[in-house]
Amino acid sequence: MRKELRVAGFGGQGVITIGVLMAKALGQYGNSYVAQTQSYGPEARGGACKSDVVTSDVEIDYIKPVKLDVMAAMSQPSLNAYAAALSDDGLLIVDSTLVTDVPARFGKVFKIAATSLAEEKIGMRVVANVIMFGALARLTGWANPEACKKAIADTVPAKALDKNYEAFDLGYSQAGGEKQS
Repeated sequence: MRKELRVAGFGGQGVITIGVLMAKALGQYGNSYVAQTQSYGPEARGGACKSDVVTSDVEIDYIKPVKLDVMAAMSQPSLNAYAAALSDDGLLIVDSTLVTDVPARFGKVFKIAATSLAEEKIGMRVVANVIMFGALARLTGWANPEACKKAIADTVPAKALDKNYEAFDLGYSQAGGEKQS
């Protein structure tokens, strides 16, 4: 079955990294076919960016999303720009530190203060993306935590591995497997 995810935010938040981590967890360390694409503005840091992941149990014939099952918004402008692509019954996950206005049309919404948690609990704002990755893993159930941690180990610098594992575990536990509306 084909499933589609978009992570959106601004450059410097690690949005592309979340897509890469999910793709590795699903494809390299899981049993799924996967395609990951990304887009970012010429400003790079601070500009709009998105990372799309398409996964399936059969070969993927079209690598771009058609109608998103899940969207994670790491900033208000990214939610405003990309939310129309989310299916009516799709899951919206927002970083409630930076996203304060969620339109009422979304039926399934999970709010996690990823940026605040990164600063307050981990002491590093830069791991907010891995907190979001942990929440995505828990809420979607698409990739198991072991595969996610292998993807993290394969992607982040060794000196930052413990903080990233801590961030993943925090996001995973905060999600609690429950969707909020």
